[in-house]
Amino acid sequence: MDRISQLPDFIVHHILSFSNPLELVRLSVLSKHWFHVTASFPILDFSINSFTSRESFFNYVEYTTARFSRQNLTAHKFKLTTSIEEPAELDIVNRCLELVLNNSVKEFVIDIDRSAESASASPKYRLPNTLLSVSMLESLSVGGCELPSSLMPDVAKFNSLICLELYDLCIDDEMIRYLTISCPHLQTLKTFNCYGFNNFCVNGHQSLQKVCIFFNNRVERVDIEAPNLSSLSVVDMVGSGAPRMNVTACKKLTEVTYFGHPLANSNGFIDFLSNFPYIESFFLATNYICSNFKLSSNSLRKLVLHSNCDFEEIEFSTPNLVLYTHSCNHQLLFPIVGKRWLLVREITLLEACMQCYPDGCIDALWSQKLRLFLAKKSGLKVLNLYIHAEYSQKFTELEKLKAIELPPYELEHVVLQLESHEESLAHIAFVDAVLLCFRPQSLTLRSSFPFEEHSDVVKFAYEKLLQQEDQSHTKIHIVWPSSSRAQRHMMDLKSLSMALPHEGKTVSFIKEEAEGTPYLTC
Repeated sequence: MDRISQLPDFIVHHILSFSNPLELVRLSVLSKHWFHVTASFPILDFSINSFTSRESFFNYVEYTTARFSRQNLTAHKFKLTTSIEEPAELDIVNRCLELVLNNSVKEFVIDIDRSAESASASPKYRLPNTLLSVSMLESLSVGGCELPSSLMPDVAKFNSLICLELYDLCIDDEMIRYLTISCPHLQTLKTFNCYGFNNFCVNGHQSLQKVCIFFNNRVERVDIEAPNLSSLSVVDMVGSGAPRMNVTACKKLTEVTYFGHPLANSNGFIDFLSNFPYIESFFLATNYICSNFKLSSNSLRKLVLHSNCDFEEIEFSTPNLVLYTHSCNHQLLFPIVGKRWLLVREITLLEACMQCYPDGCIDALWSQKLRLFLAKKSGLKVLNLYIHAEYSQKFTELEKLKAIELPPYELEHVVLQLESHEESLAHIAFVDAVLLCFRPQSLTLRSSFPFEEHSDVVKFAYEKLLQQEDQSHTKIHIVWPSSSRAQRHMMDLKSLSMALPHEGKTVSFIKEEAEGTPYLTC
């Protein structure tokens, strides 16, 4: 029995929103009912990559758009991703856009990729002026096109627009001003690889909350006056140096992301950070080489640094810092900008914490530098260390580390992420090196392989932790995720170790004061 067809159309439409265009075509020929359901489907999503030929794609776009328009329906979303190679294709795109825009639309996405053969000869596709009068439009994303020719503040009527994203467009300083004036309720503004402007200026915008600027050309100045702005991302893809910033009027601006170099002849990133007096979370990714990497901020609480700088070169003056994430693996750069940065934003910390994502160039001396850095940066009590097990083979030579006569740095909690599919001697060497440098009150080992109760790495970690204590007054609990004791301890440990990129398997060691002989318990 076809129970789905008995559901209300709006529920069926929601289910169909997870389908691709070809599946909708197949459904439309099943029966008259399914033809009606697909014909009224308010999401028009067309991607040329889903079709085997250009002719079939443009025929489908034209037919589907015309069928939808004849019903005088409003599209929730119109998305077109294609290239234009022939005049006939251009005519179809123009006709379809006019039909959709005249009936209004809430979310409009268009990405036109010119073919290599025509890119040098033909201009970019220019959007029709009809777009400027779609008052119901809430989200607009434009890539590879030109904005309508009549774009002016008194012509555009984007009274409902909340999100505006521009990709690979030529926009000048005036266009940025026109767009923001024309969108009084705009909350999110993103520009990716746009060119033609030297200054990014937004004045007196009351609704703007998030701005992202990715640029491949030199931008001289970013000047934003928006009292509700809370997040700003500036990404300099060519390394031309940070633009001059004027955002002091944005008193709610607490989250800043910057990718690139500091401004030439400046005091490095100290000057850059001084532009943000209310900043609490700062993500900084840079290839900038310096002998002394300094940051200073009294309001900063969360810092993510992606840099090749050694720990000896880093100096912070951040008295309220509670989370520091350090990464020097270039392959992790954009994942960090994406998912991992989102994780950091949502973390609520119980203890001051450092996360460290080293690359493969680490050894025992690197561990010692980390130990000295934590001692210099007092207040960080939790350490999350992520390392691939094959890299930890370098820890097998620990003579240099043992020769440095410094007491292990005391921490509340240490999390070691062992990136490997099976247990190896490298894990033992890794744990040995870390516990030579640090004396934690509790230790968590995480891995993609399951820990056995009597595995070598578990026994070794237990013995090394016990050696750090007065054995006549210390007991160590080993907590497995499935044990009843885990229910009491893992909640606190999870808060301390935060969200790791791979959950994997875990085992935790907890030191406790006790009378009598120490014991191992599960």
